[in-house]
Amino acid sequence: MLRRILLILVVFFAPAGAAPTFKEARTEHYAFEWTRGLDGYARALMEKVEAHHTRIYGELGVTADARRTRVSLFADEDDMLEVAEARHGRAPPRWADGLAYPQSREIYLHVGSGPDKLDETFRHEISHIAVGRIAPPGRLPLWFYEGVAIRQSEGLSLERAWLLTQAATLGNLVPLDDLARGFPKAGERVGIAYAQSVNFVGHLMSQGDEQAFGAMLTAVGEGATLDTAVTQAYGKPLASIESEWRGNLETRWGWVPILFGTTALWGFGGFLLVSAWRRKRRERRQKLARMAHEDEMPLEEDIVVRGPPNI
Repeated sequence: MLRRILLILVVFFAPAGAAPTFKEARTEHYAFEWTRGLDGYARALMEKVEAHHTRIYGELGVTADARRTRVSLFADEDDMLEVAEARHGRAPPRWADGLAYPQSREIYLHVGSGPDKLDETFRHEISHIAVGRIAPPGRLPLWFYEGVAIRQSEGLSLERAWLLTQAATLGNLVPLDDLARGFPKAGERVGIAYAQSVNFVGHLMSQGDEQAFGAMLTAVGEGATLDTAVTQAYGKPLASIESEWRGNLETRWGWVPILFGTTALWGFGGFLLVSAWRRKRRERRQKLARMAHEDEMPLEEDIVVRGPPNI
């Protein structure tokens, strides 16, 4: 993969207190810039980016063009947010792990969460850029954007799978129409909303032939509503597909309380959630504290956000 990287490294020198000093390099579809000391992180991202790009764009049926997406990499969250705000004229949410600006094709990342989380966040933002090529933020509901990005970056985690199981078994699934208006801001229903989103998007992708999902996205990009686009691509309305999906979940998991009882269901689910919380609390503690003092960032104009909750 390294041979695909054009070895054009440029270092910009700036006076103290001015804009950050960047190194730069390019791959076939991406232009990277990173601040001093992040050469290893940047190299690791560049080695994988074209493979990520091919898979993510291919799954969505999106064709890449000659315009590169710019990827800006920073040592910490504060530097990332400061530069993004300076370039775009408004402050991103303070809890963001990553930012994607589909219209200008820009991705902002920081390395504060470690290399594994960085690569996951990077895949998430690439997905947002790919969907934004056809359907800019605001044209599709939040559950769609997040469901696609999570599916393409991390899949359905054990914790999310269990939350979905509980919700389906106990009748606590949230209607997609409700999620289209916004996600819950607190409590277990936040996790259920994300779990539903990624699982339903996977169900939608599995319907019809390989071209159906891409055809649906194309129709949305040409001005059709999501309901109309789904009906055209799959031959049945979104509500019918949602109903089938709910029925499949309830049938698949309905035996759980019969065999183990509701108490065991909640007990085991609680064990998994506590385990997940312990594993993630260190990386999320500061972000969640800041979120408590901010309004939820709307998915509008030209920004999509990667950040908590990551359940």
